[in-house]
Amino acid sequence: MSQFDASKGDCEYVQCAVCEKVITGGRWFARIKHGEWMVALCCPLCTEAFESKPHAYVRRIETVEFMRQSQRNSPLNE
Repeated sequence: MSQFDASKGDCEYVQCAVCEKVITGGRWFARIKHGEWMVALCCPLCTEAFESKPHAYVRRIETVEFMRQSQRNSPLNE
């Protein structure tokens, strides 16, 4: 599961889509659905930042997830 996936209401661990702060126990300030992503936001400032440029933050999340998948599937990990 993605460290940014807040699609489940009872997430034990998720990171804020803007500042990447760890949010535990579902204690986010807000969750916003953008495209296929449901992201968690830790505070009003991060919510405002995300709402002003959601594509930039989602693109960064997608890049991080792509890099994680690439590392996981690398032949160097065998």
